[in-house]
Amino acid sequence: MFKKAKENKCLISVNVLRHLSGFLFLFFFMSTVTARENANYPNDTLAIIGGKIISVSDFIQSYKDRLLRLGLTDNGDTRVKYLMNLVDDEILISKAKKTGSDKTKAAQTEYKRIRMQELLNAFSSKHIEPGITITEKDIRDLYIKMNTKIKARHLYAPSKEKADSLYSELMSGKTFEELAKGVFQDPKLRDNGGELGYISFDEMDPDFEKTGYLMRIGEISKPVKTVEGYSIIKVEDIKQNPFNTENEVAKAHDRLKTLAKKRAYEEAAKQYTRSQRELLKLKFNKPLVTKLFNSIQNDTLLVIPEKTFPSLKNDLSKIVVSTRPGKWDLNSLITEMSITTPQQRKWIRTEENLEDYIAGLVIRKHTVQKTIQENLDNSPLFKKNVDFNFGTYLMNQEENKLKESIKISPDSIRIYYEENKDRFRTEPEIRLSSILVDNDRLAGSIKNSLENGARFDLLAKQFSIQLLTGENGGDMGFFRKSELGELGERTFNLKTDEWIGPVMQEGKYVFLKCTEIKELRNKTLSEVSKDIEQTLTTINWFKVRKNYTESLKKEIHVRLFPEKLNTLNIFTKID
Repeated sequence: MFKKAKENKCLISVNVLRHLSGFLFLFFFMSTVTARENANYPNDTLAIIGGKIISVSDFIQSYKDRLLRLGLTDNGDTRVKYLMNLVDDEILISKAKKTGSDKTKAAQTEYKRIRMQELLNAFSSKHIEPGITITEKDIRDLYIKMNTKIKARHLYAPSKEKADSLYSELMSGKTFEELAKGVFQDPKLRDNGGELGYISFDEMDPDFEKTGYLMRIGEISKPVKTVEGYSIIKVEDIKQNPFNTENEVAKAHDRLKTLAKKRAYEEAAKQYTRSQRELLKLKFNKPLVTKLFNSIQNDTLLVIPEKTFPSLKNDLSKIVVSTRPGKWDLNSLITEMSITTPQQRKWIRTEENLEDYIAGLVIRKHTVQKTIQENLDNSPLFKKNVDFNFGTYLMNQEENKLKESIKISPDSIRIYYEENKDRFRTEPEIRLSSILVDNDRLAGSIKNSLENGARFDLLAKQFSIQLLTGENGGDMGFFRKSELGELGERTFNLKTDEWIGPVMQEGKYVFLKCTEIKELRNKTLSEVSKDIEQTLTTINWFKVRKNYTESLKKEIHVRLFPEKLNTLNIFTKID
């Protein structure tokens, strides 16, 4: 299964300067030379750090990406700061190479994994991405989805068999509350019937989210396969922003299109892996899979090729999976498993997970072989991406050493809280119900009915064209003023049970009623201590990182040509 590689985020997003490019399959998934002052460099050189050159083209490509991701405006100050951050990144990478961090066993294993990932990326760029098209409807639908929250509960099962059994019990009359007690180890989920609260876009497993957002209030899904296992979902409420206008979509159009492409790619990649699994005709040695799974559960180090599980030492030559191209013995499988991340290996929680994981490794190797046959690994872009991502890994290793030195005391947290109490106030919230119609005469009739004492919830059920909220009496849940756009001021002047309308919104008419108000309050120290610790860590982190890179300039030669930034032609709009 492919998955977009997530950015390696620091504590504040502005410091995200290097990111892993390309796409991940879920289961596949330079010696420094001191530069001479009088050396001749290419005309497009912006900076030299040791033997590393940052060129104009390199800068523009990553800078444009940063502007788009963070929604920043291009100006001279932003350009200079970004270049300086890139220089600091390269200083850390150069330091890692000087100390031999790139030669360690762990680093070499990571290099192999990165190279394999870039082979998969090259394949996807040629064979998967060209088939993806995004329409204006896709963009509008995504915007609406991003402005919709669903209140859901679920039941978890590690296997399809257990999930089907739970579903049968639900259909026979048992409740989520009853079944959750025997399903969850987490005491909160066990006691609240698996209630997850309100879920926003991009917060849950993609298949969980896809199913949940297609459901109606009160509906119960059949078992949905997720990364964790299986979930049976019940949607209890849907909260939609009634002010999803074409103007708002237009403002965020480019970013929405980028996200829509990412989502479409992930779905296309899933389809590819499903088709490859069928094509390769995998057959598992079930007893050996069971034995391997049990060994994995008992081994905290998971998989290390040189230290295979003691219980499997006599099974290394046995066939664990047969495929159309050939057979894999256990030793070959363990070697392939080593070229995955610990996070991917920790995903193995059931035997079914393990079979999916092995299938992913088989598909990965098959795809990599095709990529090499097509000679895609000899392109300059491929080699550049491998070097970039390995550099990112080395930088992260240096950063992790620095982060370990940062300690935040309880007194520091308490003092920050006392000095910044105003920052830890909850925003007032208002609970709204709505009636949305697209006919001015009907809007006038509804207004007359409300003025004559008609019930708002009954009119919503009868007339609102927002069927999901209409079925629930128009209830949309709680909103902060900032979420209500131009109507924020008017709605927050309402008292409980007061209403306004009709308000015209792009050819439609909306009535809004306040049903509940949550007043402003101060959060307690215990509620915000983790957030304060994160904030103080972030503040200290930038100081520590900057001081460290400045100190390294005494041993790593750095030369800058910032005047060239003024003449660069930066286009921030990216298709």
